[in-house]
Amino acid sequence: MQINVAPFENSFAAEINGLDIQRGINKRQFEIIHEAFLDYKVLIFRDQPLDDKAHQTFGMLFGELDGHINKSTRHKVLPSVQIFSNVKANGETTGVHPEKGTQVWHTDKSYTATPSLTTILRSPEIARVGGDTLFADMTRAYDKLSDDMKKTIEGLFAVHDWARSREKSNERAATPEEIKAAPPVEHPVVRTHPETGKKSLYIGNHSSHITNMDLATGEAILASLEKHATQSALIYRHKWQIDDVLMWDNRCTMHCVEPYDAAKEKRSVHRVVVKGDRPF
Repeated sequence: MQINVAPFENSFAAEINGLDIQRGINKRQFEIIHEAFLDYKVLIFRDQPLDDKAHQTFGMLFGELDGHINKSTRHKVLPSVQIFSNVKANGETTGVHPEKGTQVWHTDKSYTATPSLTTILRSPEIARVGGDTLFADMTRAYDKLSDDMKKTIEGLFAVHDWARSREKSNERAATPEEIKAAPPVEHPVVRTHPETGKKSLYIGNHSSHITNMDLATGEAILASLEKHATQSALIYRHKWQIDDVLMWDNRCTMHCVEPYDAAKEKRSVHRVVVKGDRPF
C-alpha cells in the first residue's frame, strides 16, 4: 500500500494512511512516520485494530518504553502498556473517569528526569459524546509570546512534581512509593527540541512552581503561560473513532481529555509511552 500523509488544514496534526500497524512497520515506513512526526507533532492512524502486543511493538520502534508510575493502570501481562478505562469486567461503567489528571493540561511524565518522547494511544472503546483529546502546540505558543515575556521567562526553571500534580487535579494522594520513584525535578520553562532545534513552552499541570521565585509570582506566570498556550487558535481537537491510533510529541505539545458523562458513556484507551531525554 502507498503511504499518504495528509496534514489537517490550519493544524499541527496529520493523518497517515496506507499502513497496517498490526502486521508491522518496515524501515522505509518508519522513516516516513518519523519525518511526519517531527513536521506535525500529532499523527493519526485510522482503522488500526491492534492488540496490545502489536501496540507495544510499534512503540518500541521509537525507543525504550516507560511504564506509568501508577501501577494500578498497568496491563497485567505487558506492564509497559497502560489501560485507562471506566468499563468494569461485567461491561458496566464505573461511573467515573480514570485519572482526573488526564482532564487538565499536561505533558506526559514531565515529573521525571527524562520525560516522555512520545505517547501512543489507541481507542478500543470511545464515548459517543465528549471525551475528545485536545492538543496545544507549544512551539507556536512560544513563538507568539511577546518579546518582553520571552525575556521574562528566558533561563527560568519550573519544578515538576507528581505529588503536587495529584493535588492540583483533585486526584488521590501520591503514595510514598510513587514519591520515592518520582521525586520533584526541575526543567526549563522554555525547552529546545533535541531533533528540530525549535523552542517550545514546557509547562502543564505537573509543573508546580518556578525555581528561586516567590511562589505566588511563579504560579501566576505559569498560569498566564498556560492560558496563552491553550487559546483556540493553538488547539487541535481529536474526535476519536473506534480503532484510532494516535501519537504525539510530548516535547512540544500539551494535551487533555474533554469531559464526558462517565456514568453513561464507556471509554477505554490503551497507551504506551516512549522514554525521552533530559530537557534543555
